[in-house]
Formats: sequence, C-alpha cells, structure tokens
Amino acid sequence: MWLVVVDTMQIQPYIFGSNRLRENVGASYLVGAATGDWAFGAVRQVAPRNNIGPGNTLIDGVWIEHGNLDAEVLYAGGGNFVVLFGGDDERAKELARQFTTRLSQHVLLEAPGLQLAIAGLQMNWYEEALRDKRNAVFHLLDVQKRTHARSAPLLGLSVTAACRSTGLPATDLVPGIGGEPHYLASDEILAKVAVAWPQESGTSLADDRLQQVIGRPEGYRYPADFDDMGATPGEYSHIAIVHADGNGVGQRIHEICNRHRKKEQNRDLVLALRRFSLNLAQAAQQALKTVLDSLETAIAEGGGTSIIHKPNKELLIQIDLVKSEKDGYYLPFRPIVFGGDDVTFVCDGRLGLSLATMYLQEFENRTAAAKLGEDGSGLTACAGVAIVKSHYPFARAYELAEELSKAAKAYCKDERIAGSCLDWHFALSGLGGSIKEIRNREYKVRAGDLALRPVTLKANPKHSQRAWSVVAAGIDAFQGEKWVGRRNKIKALRDSLREGTDAVKHFIATFNNGQSLPPVLPGMDEWPLSGWQGSYCGYFDAIELVDWFIPLEGEADATPANEPAS
Repeated sequence: MWLVVVDTMQIQPYIFGSNRLRENVGASYLVGAATGDWAFGAVRQVAPRNNIGPGNTLIDGVWIEHGNLDAEVLYAGGGNFVVLFGGDDERAKELARQFTTRLSQHVLLEAPGLQLAIAGLQMNWYEEALRDKRNAVFHLLDVQKRTHARSAPLLGLSVTAACRSTGLPATDLVPGIGGEPHYLASDEILAKVAVAWPQESGTSLADDRLQQVIGRPEGYRYPADFDDMGATPGEYSHIAIVHADGNGVGQRIHEICNRHRKKEQNRDLVLALRRFSLNLAQAAQQALKTVLDSLETAIAEGGGTSIIHKPNKELLIQIDLVKSEKDGYYLPFRPIVFGGDDVTFVCDGRLGLSLATMYLQEFENRTAAAKLGEDGSGLTACAGVAIVKSHYPFARAYELAEELSKAAKAYCKDERIAGSCLDWHFALSGLGGSIKEIRNREYKVRAGDLALRPVTLKANPKHSQRAWSVVAAGIDAFQGEKWVGRRNKIKALRDSLREGTDAVKHFIATFNNGQSLPPVLPGMDEWPLSGWQGSYCGYFDAIELVDWFIPLEGEADATPANEPAS
C-alpha cells in the first residue's frame, strides 16, 4: 500500500493578494477544488475501485483491507486530502504516481499559480501503525514545504503587458466590475475570474459552491465587488474582514491519533479521523448558516432592502442594500474561506463584530452538540475583525485580521482561557507597524490602556473587565436614550478618557450634570465615577464603536466561560 497526503502552499497570498473581491472568491474556490473535487476526480481516474460515493461522500463499510479496492480516501478536510492506494508495493506506488501526475496537471491547467504539496510513503497495513505512518508523511510534507523552491515564472519575452492584479505577463483582458473598464490579466487571474463569473444559470461556480454549503435567501445575491457590501449615502463605505480559527484543532487530531497508536487500531483511527473531520466541517458550516439566517431576519425587519438599527425608536444606523444589475439585492456578507475550522468572511463594516461574535458562539454550540472536544465537550475559536475602507488594500486588511486573530489566540493561551476570544481594530487611515505597535502608539496613555482588547466571548474568569459583554454593555448604553444623537458629548468624553481620571470627573461635573457614567460591569465601581479603575478604561472601546455596531438577534451572551484549563 501507499499512503498519500495532498496539501496546498502559500494560499494566503494566492487568495487574498488581490483588491478585487471576485478574484479572492475565485481563488478560494480553486483552492477548495484542488483538495476536494479535483483530488476525488483524480482518484476515480487512476483507481476505478474506490470508496467514493455520489457527491464525493465516502461509502461506509468499504475498506481497503478487504482487498477489493484500488484506493480508499481516508478523509478530506481542513485543506488536506489523505488517500491510501492498495495492491502490492509496486502497483500501489504506480497508482500514487499516476494520481499525483493527474492532480498536478489539473491544477497547473485550471489553477495557474496555485502550488500543491504532495507526499507519500509505503505502508504495510497489517504490520505498521497508521498513526506512525501518518505522522511520518505529514513530517515529509512539512519538509517539502520548507525546502520548496519558489516558483520563478518566465516574465515574458519581447514586448509584454503586466497583469493589473499580479504583475505577471498579461495574456488576455477580463471585463471590469462596478463600472471598471476591461483590464489586463494573467492566466492566474483569468482562472480565478472564470469560476467567479456568472454562468448561463446566472450564478458563478463559486456562488453555487457557497449556496450548497449555507444556502442563499431568495431574491438576494452574494456580492462579487466590495462596493456591493452596502453603504450609507454621504458616508464612506467600510468593510469588515473577519478571520476565525478554531482553538486546539491540531492538538485534538493529535489526541485522536494517540488513542489509536497500535496497528490493530488502524481502522478505528481512520473512522475517528473521518468522523471528526466531517463533523467539524458541518459544525462550522452550520455556524455560518446561522449567521446568514440572522442577517436575513434583520433584512426582513428593514423592509427587505435595508438593515436598520433604531434604539429607542430613533434611527441611528442604516445599511442600504445595493440593488443587483440583474435582479434582487446583494447581501452585505460574503464568506471567502469556509469548509473547516478556518473561516474568513467579509461584510459591511457595521456588521463585523456582531457577525463575528455570533459565529464564535454558534461554533461553540455546534461543536459541543457534536462532542468534538476532549471528553465530549465542544471546541472554541478565536477571531480577528479588521474594519477598513472598502478600497483599502485587501491583502493588508486580511493580514491585519489574521494578526488580530493571533493576538486573541495568544491572550487565550497566556491567560489559559477555556473559551473563545476576539480582537478588532478600526482602521480609519493607513496602518504603520504591527497591531502591538499601533496599540502602544494610539491606545496607551498616562493612565493606562484605553482598549480592553483582546476580550473573551463570554465572561472572563480571570479579568472580568476584559469580556465582550462589557464592551457590548457600553455600546448599548451610549446608543441609549441619554446619549444617542449627542455626538459632541460622546466625543468630549472620549477626549477626557485620554486625559485620565481628573478630566473624566470634570466632564461628569460640567457636561453630564453630575451624573455618573453608565455602569457596565458589577464590581467596577470606579468606572462610572472616573472612567478608569486601575489601569483599565471601561468605555473607550464602546465609544469607538457606537456608530459602527448593529446588534443582531442571537449574539453571544455573558454566560461564564469554563474554568481555566489545568
């Protein structure tokens, strides 16, 4: 037998290297196809006797050790495709070689610029433990990735024109979008646009894949242009990039493998990994669908063409949906990467945090229902939310969202938090430096830290003030009757918070008729009186988001998180 693992390399620059949403969407589709449909297709071509059923499902009870299969797909998920080719050593090795050749050719022709990593090793099913062989193949895969020579494509001969998105030699023109004229494109961009361009059915291949996963409300379309995310007349259009990543998923897989370390447990390991991979993908997809359902409800409440936030019956925030050139309206929401615990979506900037917190909560709920965590518990995740202008360089915006997600993960790990965490940044102008440098430069003052972030999704078991519920309570208060519409007053409070406790006390006495600030957390008695307690400011995060947050039904509550992991 021969064990083969397929993975992709450098997918972040491949997917997010363009400032055009349809190219990002098309790239994501191609990455998913390379370790999904195309890999399944290559197995079918070289090994007709396999365990692949309709819709690329894996047929239960059809096992390679029975001797009647040429190949068995062990599992596919998380960007990996793992297949075992049967027969004697020479035949199995030849089938693996043919599979690698066919899949590589398909990717070269249909997804120029996408780089595959494929590794394989001989295996004796009855004499070797699958756990050890799997670890060895993945180690070989990692070595391949680290030592892989970067592609150096021929940049053209004689007179050439450069692609507008990649800088590679252009080979054709593609139609513009959103009033943009036709522009020069390389083979890589042509492939991405082809799968994101509407077919005869009126939808693109990428749209069809997304619709199969989470559906689409009737009368609405997924946007292919950042300008179609939604806007408010007279204001800049902003988008939010949300990047969420599951916590400890790799460790969970390691635990499953360690529980099936013997050769007699090879089949049990296959079934366990397959079940975990499938259930994780379904849980993440169900969480995304819940986000979409909540968005659909908010649109319906806004008359079908808007999302409206009217605290105390006074209009505060309105997102007007962009009408499609063909029919219906564009949703202010578009998943780009999905299918596993790693999820990235874009939306209108005023929906970023509400959708992110909802996704994290639903991810916890769905994985708990599937008992995917250790001892039958659920999994958690961390998310980063970057809110930027719609024409901000998208690659940099994604890097910021990913950096924020890593900051949330670091906080979760350092504080040994057992729940989900999130971090965000509102970039009204260009960014200089890392998020840590930005925070030190813009959010540290003499009194301490203006920002509470990163925060826990639920109640923080160690630092109660660093929880999303605290920020949400502040937003709710400043969007309430006593503060709504009083922009100058809120701005004055923001400036006072920067100056410290004495300035806040002066603000309360002079501008707030001596009334204390709204309480946002029991036990933090100094916050309402001076805005600060110790080195923590209780209101700056909420003030920054007061005009940029629309609460949606089903968001995370303040239920205490589990006790810290021991």
